Amino acid sequence: MKHFFLVLCLWLPQVVLGNWVPLEPLQIAEQFVAPAGWPDMKDYLCCEAAGQAKHETLGQQIPARLQRVCQLVQQGPTTAVVAVELRDSLDRKDFYLHFGKEAGAWKLLAIRSLAMTHLGPPMVELLAAMPPAAVAEYDQKHPDASHAFTLGNLRLWTSADADIAAHFARNRADFQKVLRLVQAGKYFAPTAPAATAEQAANADPAVHALLRKLYLAQVTRRQTGCERCLEFVIGGKVSSTVGLLYQPQAALLPAMSPDRLIVLKSLGDGWYLYKTI
Repeated sequence: MKHFFLVLCLWLPQVVLGNWVPLEPLQIAEQFVAPAGWPDMKDYLCCEAAGQAKHETLGQQIPARLQRVCQLVQQGPTTAVVAVELRDSLDRKDFYLHFGKEAGAWKLLAIRSLAMTHLGPPMVELLAAMPPAAVAEYDQKHPDASHAFTLGNLRLWTSADADIAAHFARNRADFQKVLRLVQAGKYFAPTAPAATAEQAANADPAVHALLRKLYLAQVTRRQTGCERCLEFVIGGKVSSTVGLLYQPQAALLPAMSPDRLIVLKSLGDGWYLYKTI
């Protein structure tokens, strides 16, 4: 009888808690985006995410043909971000899962992605189909943003994270060169007004030429809320932007959140891919 009560005491907490097991953010993400269902899903969701996934996981709502790759971007004591790439033979898409710790357990709080990128492909298709005469006319009407730049910029804006990272890697020397030019010009000195500094930096002929070569819209420091960072903006709509950020001191980087800076991926040597919402 004594042994029976011992077994009962060991077994009872498992009955009360059911099958719940504490999982790490990457494990939750992988379960949440998998094609099969997840009976324990609601135990790992909170807040906005719980309202969005009432009956099905995100993985069940995504076409089954798509491959899903999860990458842990950041995990601290109370917050974490996991990037998810969806891909098939034709396309790649990225979104980001934001986690928080609740009573010692990780919960998925929100799902984010770059907004309004669906506007890009029709514009790319239109520009790419222009005959040479139309391209020449376009360039005359837009001397500051040629047809080649606009087409390349739109393609980069709507590209997957992996493609933006590849663009950076191919052109790392020019990215370093434009960085040195901006730093040497001291445009973004602590005492300089933000708008004036930004205008002067982007008006510098050498900086401007490299920005256009790299399909970058502008250099600024007003997108991510980081006053000690340099942001090389690719593009976006309203406040939802994508670009490359430079800050060699990790302690000075802005914190990711589902309300503003939705992802910050390291590209090495102080460079990061960032997206805002």
